[in-house]
Formats: sequence, structure tokens, C-alpha cells
Amino acid sequence: MGPVLSVVPQPVPARLHHEAGRIMADWADIAGTDPGLPFFDDRIAGAGPVWRAELPLTGGAPAPAALILHTGRCGSTLVSRSLSLLTRCHVVSEPQALNDVLSVDGVWPFLPAATKVEALQRVASALARIARPDQDRFILKLSSWNALHLPLLDQAFPGVPKLFVYRRPDEILVSLRDRPAGWMRRAAHRMQAGLFLGGTPSQVADTPLAFAAQVLGRILAGVVRDVERQGAGDWLLVPYEALPQALTTQILPWLGLIPTAEEADRLALAAGRHAKDPTGRQRFEPDGTRKRAAVTADLAALARDLADAYHDRLEHLRLQAGQA
Repeated sequence: MGPVLSVVPQPVPARLHHEAGRIMADWADIAGTDPGLPFFDDRIAGAGPVWRAELPLTGGAPAPAALILHTGRCGSTLVSRSLSLLTRCHVVSEPQALNDVLSVDGVWPFLPAATKVEALQRVASALARIARPDQDRFILKLSSWNALHLPLLDQAFPGVPKLFVYRRPDEILVSLRDRPAGWMRRAAHRMQAGLFLGGTPSQVADTPLAFAAQVLGRILAGVVRDVERQGAGDWLLVPYEALPQALTTQILPWLGLIPTAEEADRLALAAGRHAKDPTGRQRFEPDGTRKRAAVTADLAALARDLADAYHDRLEHLRLQAGQA
């Protein structure tokens, strides 16, 4: 059974703006687009024309059942796409409207925290409203760098459990060296890069890869602080090495989900496919060994100096919480 395509209008915020004290959105109707695509913006791209209108108040929409945060290049898309195969799950992956609120572009970085918290809540509510009646688990997957803003996310979504998918820093940096992420372009503009890091321009590293290591270190450090502050019961920590088995052994039980026989077959099939391939034809091949073999001395030094200690602390917290 393939994904259910809606014929009912599904207006969603595609981009967000703050104009004259109002939170405005560029809206798109994603009815008829494939909910199984890897990212929410893939559905936006297949939608019709956009129009601008104010983003409504939260008004009764359900809060997310969970947030998915991650380091990037770590298997998080496998998690979100697999969850989208379950009838009860309404999964929205890395919506640009949320990125807009947390970005360093335009007026957003200079607005009060309360305004940004309200915008995050309104976006999430608008995305929750398009769920089908049989979807009672709204799962919101964020972009990797959104984890730099955990205090805002905690204010916007208090009490919402968080799943964090992560990987060895040196393996992530190999991937970012070979296929740079879009946010790494910030390194060329020290003022923006400083804002992105939550620091000053003088703190920004000199190369895009060193900047990426800084960002990765701050993501991991922020999660460590949040786990230690809240207690690991509010978090499920899943390392790359635990996937795809952790989908059925940890993640589904954590969400209170029991797959049907048909859903279990779909999950097994998805586990063998490359999660970022929209066609679903490309096979998934674990690449940890290959990536570790590609680690240079300079890259290893970046990981060691800026990120490894936080990764190791996170592993300790995971094992301490019994999340084997």
C-alpha cells in the first residue's frame, strides 16, 4: 500500500515573514503531493502557487508528540521516513517556515524571544492541522542546526519528548567535507556566522569545515546540557550504529506505537533503502567503516578539539539511562 494522497485542501506555511508586527506566511496547498517524500519542502515544490496571509493563532491544534533533532548525516531521515509509513503518524520533516524563525536572515535574529516562540508554535499548529483523523502522532523533525536553539524550542514546546539521532563527529565531518551542507556557506560571512553560532564574529573558525566542527560541537554540547538539566527521561538518544534496528526496538515503543503486520513489512523494506532517495530504489549501505578510513589528521584534530568530548559525554548519558 502506497502513501495516502489527500484530495482535501491542505494549506501549509511554506515561508515565514515578520511584517509590521504581524507573523505572515507564504501559503501553499500540498493536497495531492506525496507525504512519503524525504523532506517537507519536496511537497511544497510539488504544490501550486503560493499566497501570503497572516499565520493564525494556535487554536486547538495538537502539540507535537515528539521532536526529532539530530546532528545531520546520521540516519535521522531514515527515522522520519520510516515513521511516515505508519498510519498513526503525521510526520513533517525540516519545514522551511520553522527554519525561517530560527535563521540569521532578515529581522528574525533581532526579534524578542517571545515573538519567536509564538511563531514556532503557530507554525507547528498550522502543520498539525493537516493531519488525517486517524493520525494521532504528530512528529516534527527539525533541521540539524535547529538544535542550536534548544532553549527556544523548550519554551515553544514544553514537555514534548525529544529524540536525538547522532553520530561520531569525525564521520559527520567526512560527509560534510565531501558534500557541504548549505548552512556551511555562513562561514564566508563572519557576522552572520557569529550569529549562527550564538557567538561573535571573532569566534568563527577560518574554514568552512572548521566552522562545521564548531557547529557540531555546539549542537552536541547543547543536547548534553539539556539532557543533564531535564533528565534523560525526556530524551531518547539514538546513535547511528543502532539504526535501523532501533526503529522497532526503541523508537516505536518510546512513541507508544505497535506496528501492524503490514506496517512491519513496510518498515523492513524501508530499512534497506537509502532514505534520501525520493524514488525509494537506491539501496542503503552502512558507511561508517568507509568514512572512518577517510578521516585525515586535520579532520581528526577538528573533531577531537571541538566535538568529541560532547559526543563521548552523550554516549555516557545514554548508557547511564539504560538506552542501550
